[in-house]
Amino acid sequence: MASSLCPFGPPPEEYLYCCPVCGEEALINEEIIVVTIGTLKFYGEYKGGMPTLGCPGCDGETMEYIEEDE
Repeated sequence: MASSLCPFGPPPEEYLYCCPVCGEEALINEEIIVVTIGTLKFYGEYKGGMPTLGCPGCDGETMEYIEEDE
């Protein structure tokens, strides 16, 4: 019997990221952000806040979090 509710809780949130170099925009799953923060902390490179991510458009570490108005 299929249920419309996810058995593991609500779906993860997505956050808007944009590349200032090429203009690429993407909704990034919160799990990707959590893993990125964990990796940065492991290497001692985490500076707080939302991390900068790799851009699929220009292949640079340039994707920045864009705060959405609610």
